[in-house]
Amino acid sequence: MNLNIIGLNHKTAPLGLREKLVFHADQISHALLDLKSNKVSQVAILSTCNRTEIYFNGPKKQIVYQWLADYHHIKLSQLKKHLYHYSNKDALTHAYQVASGLDSMFLGETQILGQMKQAAKISDYAGTQGKFLSQFFQTVFEAAKEIRSKTNIGASSTTIASTIISLTKKIFGDLYQTKIIFVGAGEMTELIAKYFNKHQPEKITIANRSIQRGKKLANKIGAETCLIGEIHDQLHEYDIVISATGSQLPVIGLGMIERAIKKRKHKPMLLIDLAVPRDIEPETSKLNDIFLYTLDELAEIAQEGIDNRTDAVKDANIIIEKKVNNFYKKINKKKASPTIVTLRNQFEDNRQKEINKAKKQLANGKSIDEILETLSNNLSNKFLHHPTKALNDAAANETKEISELLKKIYNLKK
Repeated sequence: MNLNIIGLNHKTAPLGLREKLVFHADQISHALLDLKSNKVSQVAILSTCNRTEIYFNGPKKQIVYQWLADYHHIKLSQLKKHLYHYSNKDALTHAYQVASGLDSMFLGETQILGQMKQAAKISDYAGTQGKFLSQFFQTVFEAAKEIRSKTNIGASSTTIASTIISLTKKIFGDLYQTKIIFVGAGEMTELIAKYFNKHQPEKITIANRSIQRGKKLANKIGAETCLIGEIHDQLHEYDIVISATGSQLPVIGLGMIERAIKKRKHKPMLLIDLAVPRDIEPETSKLNDIFLYTLDELAEIAQEGIDNRTDAVKDANIIIEKKVNNFYKKINKKKASPTIVTLRNQFEDNRQKEINKAKKQLANGKSIDEILETLSNNLSNKFLHHPTKALNDAAANETKEISELLKKIYNLKK
């Protein structure tokens, strides 16, 4: 078993590259089967706003590198410097850190665990998970749960929502006079919208492609709804625009913002683009009276709150180290099982042969003392024959290694 992780994240790659490597939900099953056809066994793909990671079992590292570049039509030479590769214990450690929010852009966030569970579910459904990755995901989810329950990694976390609230207050003061429109009605939007609602802004609107899904979220927080296609006529009414759709193309263009800011008579607007690929055209940031922030820029602001949880990070890493060691002890124990069975069978075979000889000697009238002496000598000689022969036959550079191994096996005093 050879666990490998190849990927990139917000620490290793800029937003412009990350958005090119996103696997959209409807692409992942096809991508997994394509990888499988390239003889990469037991494979899963995790793709979020901040990371793309491929989990696989086997020594196919170079194949995966090339496949990832080819799939997204990027030269490998441009991509490889941004990729990381972890194997075996290092890979498992990394996966534990990802699932528990230790490796997230916003330390301690919980959304990533659900995203990893979805990645596991898709690979299982596609038939590319296999027994080893199934065990891998199970132990990762158990570790994340334990870290959440035994540390304060998620307590008082500097979340995306709290960071946006802080920015809003700096630009507009109190929130009760602000109007906010959320574009998209996914999980991230729901988390942030609920957080904003506690601050009682003047108005919240949910814009979504599906009006039913938009209304479902709006009803939870007392918000209004509209279709995404209608926002170009309404955008000027809002002080804050928070966009997080799964669109592969921008949904808010430069021209749309130019018209909105003109109608607002250059009253400031705060634009938050949480999507990868981006929902808001980057050129928008060059306009006067526009404050545009991407996920990466929000993370830089949130970094200030991370230092307060240094102890929680240490506690989490102690748990991770212990669980990684335990996992590989179980794996190694399973690997050793056939050898243990063979060893016991051989010893039992030798024992039975000597017992049968002893019985014959007893029937022939030999004394018990003489029989026991012969039995014990024969057993000792047989048990010691192979290790003694291994030492005598060993090359000069192998003698020390074999000696140390025998001392460990037989618990010999030095």
